Amino acid sequence: MTTITINVTGEAARERISKLAQAVGPAILLKLIGQRLLSYIDESFRTRGRGQWRPLAASTLETRPHGGDAPLQDSGRYKQSFVTETDGRSYVEAGTNLKTASGIPLGPIHEHGTGPFTIRAVRARVLAARLRTGGWMLFGREVHHPGIPARPVLPNQVTAERLVGETVEGMLREVANGGDAGGRVG
Repeated sequence: MTTITINVTGEAARERISKLAQAVGPAILLKLIGQRLLSYIDESFRTRGRGQWRPLAASTLETRPHGGDAPLQDSGRYKQSFVTETDGRSYVEAGTNLKTASGIPLGPIHEHGTGPFTIRAVRARVLAARLRTGGWMLFGREVHHPGIPARPVLPNQVTAERLVGETVEGMLREVANGGDAGGRVG
């Protein structure tokens, strides 16, 4: 799975997380942290990488079967593939296991981008793409693709640590006020 890994190394942070895990249980804490990470990922899609994603190329727009110009969201399959996994005791992961038809993981491609690459026809005489208008765009036996720009959706390490800290702090306040932190995402 394409994921973000956060290691809490500060003693004060570890103590706060431990205190909270004792108060509400580690499973609830990890579930809420996972929900917060999924919320961040959803916001990345909604805001087009917080305004940082490069717009789609004109040739890409012409071949999008569902129309629209939002990167990574033509069918919604990639966006909907993000999930959290936890053992309920010591870790939570947020990411995707989605792969291309040929088995290549999509997460790293979109998260980090690619350099230029060549696409060659294998079973057909020429490469072609179906246009939204119903016609075809023909390319020849091979295409020299300029590469896919990075369009990250996962938080970087600093942002992930901040999100975890905000979630833990919000839950600590809730527990300190006598509330049930189980339904709250910081």
